[in-house]
Amino acid sequence: MTEQEKLNAEIGKHLMQPENYGKLEDADCTGVGIDNTTSSYVIMYLKLDDTHILDVKFGSNATQDVNTLGSLFTEMIKGDEIVNALKTTLGLEQDLQKSYADIPAPKIDTSKPEGEQVEHVSTEYQDSANMVLTAFRAAMRHFDRKKGGVEEEQFEMNIVKSCPYSGTECHFGDVKKED
Repeated sequence: MTEQEKLNAEIGKHLMQPENYGKLEDADCTGVGIDNTTSSYVIMYLKLDDTHILDVKFGSNATQDVNTLGSLFTEMIKGDEIVNALKTTLGLEQDLQKSYADIPAPKIDTSKPEGEQVEHVSTEYQDSANMVLTAFRAAMRHFDRKKGGVEEEQFEMNIVKSCPYSGTECHFGDVKKED
């Protein structure tokens, strides 16, 4: 089996039966990654000790792509050292930023009516990954804030994306919201 075939089989497994989906009742921290343009979110629960991610679960109101990516990502970091999970996340975020930037420019057809001239360009796959990674970052931020004495139920971060054709880089933003 080639590497691509192995990867496709792994993705298919997580697509059909997502791992780590649900609420972790005794979580040490909870983070939410939100896409305000679609009102979609990923919530991630982490159980940590001083050095490792002991357990992780996630939930979502988004697409099957989000659930597949959440399953793959949580399996990747579950049991790992926190520092390694953060490094992995940083690498994935850099890949994500490049992926946003590599989206081809929309086609323009001036023969169509004014409101229909510009082809819609989808960032659905990038946004799905962005929500998963942002939920993890938010959970880690929640953990740091709790260690600093801040009491809150969870920490929320909004994904921020800018049009790759505007000349600005894609970036991430965070907003704390208490429930």
